[in-house]
Amino acid sequence: MNNFSWRLIPWGVVFIVIALSAISVINLHSTGIGTDSQVHITQLVWLAAGSVLMFVVAMIDVRIIRQLIPVFYVAVIITLALVLVIGKEVNGSRRWLDLGFAGFQPSELAKLAVILSLAGWFHRVARPDGYGLGDLIPVALLLGVPMFLVLKEPDLGHTLMLLFIGGTMVIFEKLQRRAFISIVLTALFIAPGLWTFVLHDYQKNRILTLLDSDGDKLRTGWHARQARIAVGSGGFLGKGHGSGTQVAGEFLPENHTDFVFAHLSEEHGFVGGSTVLLLYFLLVLSALRAAARARDRFAAGVAIGVGALIFWHVLMNIGMVLNILPVTGVTLPLLSYGGTSALTVMVAIGLLLNIEVRRSMFQSRLS
Repeated sequence: MNNFSWRLIPWGVVFIVIALSAISVINLHSTGIGTDSQVHITQLVWLAAGSVLMFVVAMIDVRIIRQLIPVFYVAVIITLALVLVIGKEVNGSRRWLDLGFAGFQPSELAKLAVILSLAGWFHRVARPDGYGLGDLIPVALLLGVPMFLVLKEPDLGHTLMLLFIGGTMVIFEKLQRRAFISIVLTALFIAPGLWTFVLHDYQKNRILTLLDSDGDKLRTGWHARQARIAVGSGGFLGKGHGSGTQVAGEFLPENHTDFVFAHLSEEHGFVGGSTVLLLYFLLVLSALRAAARARDRFAAGVAIGVGALIFWHVLMNIGMVLNILPVTGVTLPLLSYGGTSALTVMVAIGLLLNIEVRRSMFQSRLS
């Protein structure tokens, strides 16, 4: 925390986080009208705690962060393994550890572990001429272990999220042509095996329903169909706060978590939905800008990872709501209800702030 100055904080990023958090609380309040649900209050508490964590992470010396990466990664792997043994089972999946006062989802922290560990590895092992296949074996292990444990829960959505975040970080590094072609061909080769031997029947049905959304309206296709109705019925300005009929009529399941964007669009229309998308776009743009201006490979890698986390979450969640991607249970950053998710995203933003603050401090010392 040496020489830290609050004036160096990129307050534009903080404003985006505050705006998304405020929209989240207001939107979640609406989902609880008529049911006495207080999810918006709980979410406010988590977001407030996350804000504190965000600023704490922003102030930590980056050298301390790099030193703690192995410890953090191992701790996350241990908690992922514990979930499979003593985790709380809900709808046939073990994804949470019961802490008594709240549920804890280690797969959320796995995203941070992947971002930090891969950024640290690329920082230590530089290949100016590009990374070959042999160089990427440690990367595959760092990414593959948490992916395997999350898939065993089973949780396809977060498994894909880890893959997309890690894959994005790899793509932004320089790869040898042979290594890139080999990765693509390997992915195409194993895809049929994943479909046949890895995916569960309900996961296959979700993908098939995407191809024929009218094929199973009352079961697998119910969520996506009702979400699409909610978005379309909102029109340009929406029906107004608390006036959404899809939630009031209990037609839209998981309206406070997975399908929170559908509820937002129904009540606030195209304007509300576009505003949220603009805020996410600015957040991802801020991450890319931080990566472009980063002082070293570690900072650039972390910024790319944070940007990928936000981008893929938004793409997969809203794609699911609009029925152009299969239902995977991926939440919308900061907007969806969930303590572990909110804290994870806030810490990720804290890392982004840290990168920008350290860069500004370095420039101040040079001037």
